[in-house]
Amino acid sequence: MRRKLNAPTSYDVARHAGVSQAVVSRAYQVDSPISAQSRAKVLVSAQVLGYQPNAVARSLITKRSGLAAVLLTEATQRDTPEVLINLSQTLLEQGFQPLLFSCAHESESSNALEKALAFGVDGIISCVSLSDEDLVRARLRQRPVVLFNRHSTDPLALSVACDHGSASRLLASRLFAAGHRRFAVVTGPSEAPVSNLRIQNFVQRLQELGIESVQTFEGDYHYESGHEAGLVLLGSSPNKQQQKRAEVIFCANDAMALGVLDAARFALMMRVPSDVSVLGFDDIPAGRRPAYLLSTVRQPTQEMAGEAARLFRASVDEQAITTRQFLLPGTLIERGSAQLFPMASPTQRI
Repeated sequence: MRRKLNAPTSYDVARHAGVSQAVVSRAYQVDSPISAQSRAKVLVSAQVLGYQPNAVARSLITKRSGLAAVLLTEATQRDTPEVLINLSQTLLEQGFQPLLFSCAHESESSNALEKALAFGVDGIISCVSLSDEDLVRARLRQRPVVLFNRHSTDPLALSVACDHGSASRLLASRLFAAGHRRFAVVTGPSEAPVSNLRIQNFVQRLQELGIESVQTFEGDYHYESGHEAGLVLLGSSPNKQQQKRAEVIFCANDAMALGVLDAARFALMMRVPSDVSVLGFDDIPAGRRPAYLLSTVRQPTQEMAGEAARLFRASVDEQAITTRQFLLPGTLIERGSAQLFPMASPTQRI
């Protein structure tokens, strides 16, 4: 019969190192009053014995779990995984362990928030929209929330986002200046706030420039819906009134833009960008490949994640925060899928 071996405790480490248990506890706290020599003795003994501090037990003492909830949709995980990667890295650098709470749709964000709060997290970084009531609920439980690429009418809300509106307006201006007059857009789901920001500002700028009609196709952020949009917007059907084909298709994200590109080139045998210009938003890795060379807007995801993690750390530590909303510019990336009004540089901060 095998003898059950008990895991070493802080008491074992204290005996081995010749210190008190209080010293062992302080050795694992970054800002604790302990000499470098004492900390080194404790860490050496812990390594020899195979001791690992119990995070749950420590949280009962410090009243901090060290956990940061990250709320995001399945679409974000699939189409822009760098968001989760960058947030995870920056949160770890700030001393937090990220804990993922996923929801299929933006409308399920309240349920995701409630689950996160039930796990005793120190706070939340939300890549989904939360109502003012949700933010108040988290505040009453003393759990700070940082909105990532989302906005709120709550004046106390903390948020970090890309300036989607300015980027989309610049794209419209550049395309109009290049001589394009027939436009179409492929939106994301009707409930998606980022898609709405991008498309609404793009269309609004075109209207200001005198373009009265813009064809619209509602997609779902997936490649397949972009491919269908390309067939519908660029193909011809004898059952509908004949209308001039779009010269430009702007998609609310890159995944759909790639679908439009493939529909145009392979299903309809069109030349891109001679017959149609196709643009997206996000600058996902697939769009950079030679097969696509997608013109798009790159979000400053790493900068946004760093700022969000910094805000999160400051709010958990109850530090004074002077600026509560950050809006970071995107970068226009000009490649081969669109004819844009020429600029001096292939990239432009917007």
